[in-house]
Amino acid sequence: MAMASVFSYPKIEGKPAYQTRILCADAKVEAHGRGGLVLSHCIPYSEYSGSIDTLVILGGESAFAEPRPEVLRWIRRRAPHVQRLVGVCVGVFLLAPTGLLDDKVVTTHWHHAPKLAALYPHLKVDRDRVFIKDGNVYTTAGVTAGIDLALEIVEEDLGGNAAATIAHTLVLYLRRPSMETQYSRLLAQQADVRGTPLRDLPAWVKANLTEKLDVSALANSVSMTPRTFARQFEVHFRTTPARWIQSLRIEAACSLLATKEQPLKIIAGLTGFKDEQSLRRAFIQQLKLTPKEYRDRFGSLRMPDTE
Repeated sequence: MAMASVFSYPKIEGKPAYQTRILCADAKVEAHGRGGLVLSHCIPYSEYSGSIDTLVILGGESAFAEPRPEVLRWIRRRAPHVQRLVGVCVGVFLLAPTGLLDDKVVTTHWHHAPKLAALYPHLKVDRDRVFIKDGNVYTTAGVTAGIDLALEIVEEDLGGNAAATIAHTLVLYLRRPSMETQYSRLLAQQADVRGTPLRDLPAWVKANLTEKLDVSALANSVSMTPRTFARQFEVHFRTTPARWIQSLRIEAACSLLATKEQPLKIIAGLTGFKDEQSLRRAFIQQLKLTPKEYRDRFGSLRMPDTE
């Protein structure tokens, strides 16, 4: 219950800002998870009559079973009266059959995204994002992405300082924004080209971002002619070399913006951009944010000023 941990911290005038209730699908007081984890004092969903502000649907292996009609009816009946409807990881597979997600942009764990898209063609499945908000519907990638979403919800309710303080308390290395990819482009690309002549290219480029990385330089790094390289690159990366290089530089810049206080001019130089303006144009083009806006919203996890 990573999200519940986040919601347990904030207080308003000394009192908890959130109250969490664990509802279960069966008439039991315990819910069993992986690794022997047991959640006690669960409330059977059919017996709960209180109000719900944010309804969070979790899912384990049972999420792929045939959904029980009575559970779907309960979710449909409750949904119009909640402020937020949340599907964490494969929990989206329990929400999808209700029809409440139709025509919504949603995500889930990258491994299960193709299955979700195939089973529910009325959903707009984004296979890459950490979490997505579409109206009052929120969905996340893996279970740990629920922490990122919970911090986003706290920020919506109580402000950025409250979310930053909780993130700091939980010793999070980086609070990921919703547009962050589920795993880094570098890791994904290393997996995609494993066993091909381009297998060493992603790591080489990552180590040489400040160099002039035109097609000739890239081809030379993998001992290919420019023509052969261009053909192989298109097959394996499905984008242009220039846009790919830009995306890796942006990823590196995002990491620095989120964890360092260096001036934008320095960050531009460290990540291979010609100057600060080039960095800014690339961010707007790919992220629809300026570097300053990215840093202001997703910057270092500092304790807020108390003065």
